[in-house]
Amino acid sequence: MKYKIGIDIGTTNIKAVLYDENLNRVSMSSEGLRTYHDQMGYAEQNPEEVLNAFYRVLDEILLSMSGQKKEVELLSFSSAMHSLILMGKDHELLTRSIIWSDNRAVNEVEEFKRNEDWLKHYRNTGTPIHPMSPFFKLLWIGKNTGLLEKTGKIMGIKEYILMHLTGECVMDYSMASATGMLNIHNLAWDEEALRHAGITEALLPALKDVTEKVSVENRSILEKPGLSSELEIMLGASDGCLANLGSQALHRGETTVTIGTSGAVRMTVDAPVLDDAGRTFCYYLMKDKWVIGGAVNNGGNVLAWLGRTIHEEEETIYKDLENRVKDIPKGSEGLLFIPYLHGERAPHWDGRLNASFIGLSAFHGRDHLIRSAVEGMVFNLREVWEMLTALSGDSTTIIASGGFLESAVWTGILSDVFGRDIEISDAADSSCLGAVLLDHEPEGLKAQGHRETMRCTNENHEEYQLYYRKYIWYAKKMAALQKEAREMFE
Repeated sequence: MKYKIGIDIGTTNIKAVLYDENLNRVSMSSEGLRTYHDQMGYAEQNPEEVLNAFYRVLDEILLSMSGQKKEVELLSFSSAMHSLILMGKDHELLTRSIIWSDNRAVNEVEEFKRNEDWLKHYRNTGTPIHPMSPFFKLLWIGKNTGLLEKTGKIMGIKEYILMHLTGECVMDYSMASATGMLNIHNLAWDEEALRHAGITEALLPALKDVTEKVSVENRSILEKPGLSSELEIMLGASDGCLANLGSQALHRGETTVTIGTSGAVRMTVDAPVLDDAGRTFCYYLMKDKWVIGGAVNNGGNVLAWLGRTIHEEEETIYKDLENRVKDIPKGSEGLLFIPYLHGERAPHWDGRLNASFIGLSAFHGRDHLIRSAVEGMVFNLREVWEMLTALSGDSTTIIASGGFLESAVWTGILSDVFGRDIEISDAADSSCLGAVLLDHEPEGLKAQGHRETMRCTNENHEEYQLYYRKYIWYAKKMAALQKEAREMFE
C-alpha cells in the first residue's frame, strides 16, 4: 500500500491528511495558528511558528503509521493565498507573514483606484484591487518602511516552508496568480506590476507549475521520522482552487460554496474569465483549468463575534444555533444584517466597509440578531454567486463545504435563499484532497466521499426573494454612504 499526505497551510490552522492509494482518508492531524494584531488593521503570523507547526502535524501523522512510513511516496501542499514575507539578503526574516486579512494597505488601494487605468492591473493579473493582495502590501511597505532596500527574497508562507524542505525558492502558478503580480495570460511575472511595486523579478521566487515535483534537500526531515529517501514533494496550489478540485467541481457550471471563518463562491472554467468591473478573481488551478469566484470576509467570524458579544463565549453560539434561530421567522421579523464586520472583498472590494443592523427595535432579541446575521451572510454569498453566473453561465450543481454544514438550519437557509438544491460534500478536507489529486490525471478522477442533498423549499425561496431584494438595496446604499462619509470627513 502506497500513501500520500496532503498539507493545508491555513490561517486558522495547519492540517495534514494521510491518504491511501485509493484516496481513502487514513488519519488527520491539525494544529491551530496564532495571528498577531499589533496595530489596528494588522494581521500577521510568525513564519517560524507555522514551520514548527508543520513539522509537528507531519510527525503526528507519521506516528500513526507504525512500520509503513517508508510507503509514503508524496507530500503535496495547499495554502491560504495572499501571504507576504520579506527576507533579507542573508536569509533573515525582515517581516512576519502578513496574511490575507491584513488591512493596512487601504490607503494605497484608494490611491491606486484614483488612477483611471486601475482596471488594467486587474485584467493583467486576475487579482482584485484590495488590501489582501501582496502587490498592495508591497506598495505599503515601500511607502512606509525602508525594508525593500534590505530585501533579498519575497515569498509567501508556503514558499517559506518549501524553502526549508528543498533549499529552493519556488512558487507555483496558482499561488502566484493570487499575488497581483503574475500576468495570468502568459504565466510570467508582470513587468508593469513589478515596476509599480518597486521590485525586480530577481526578488521573487522562480515560477513552476502546480504539478512540479522537487526533491528534499534537508535529509534529516526524511531520516529522523523514517521516511523513504524516494519521497517526492509536489508544489501544489492555493486552498481555494484545490477545494474545487477536491470537491470534483471541475467543469463549467459546477459551483462550490464554502463557509468557514470567511466564505467564497467559485466556478472552474477552461480559460481566464474576468469581470468588467473587477469584482471577481481569476486564479490558476492547473493546465487548462482556472477558478473564478468571489471571496467574502464575513462568515463564521461574524458568529464568533456575536458569541463573544452576546454569550461572552464563542463556542456557545454554535451549540445553541439550531435552537435559537429555528423559531425566528424568515426575515428575522424585519431585522436585516449587512455583514461587512471585517470590511469586505466581493462584491465591493472595500476594506473599510462596516457592518450594520437595519430595522433594529426594542422588539428584537438576541435570537433575532443571530438569525439575521446568518441570513445576511447568505444573502452576501448569493450576490457573489449571481455575479459569477452572469460571467460564466448558470450553475448546474452547487456543492457546499465548510464548518457551517454542521448546522441544518444554516444549510437550509443557504438552499432556500439560493433557490437551489445544495449537494453537501462530506470531504471535509477538500483542499488537502485536492493537493494529492494533483498527482492524478483530471479525466481519471472519481468523486470522493458521499454527498447528501439539502432540498430547496419553493415556498421558502419565494418568501426570501423579497428579503433578498431588500438586502441588495440596503447593501449598495450603505456601501455608497460609507464611501461618501469617508470623503466628507477624512
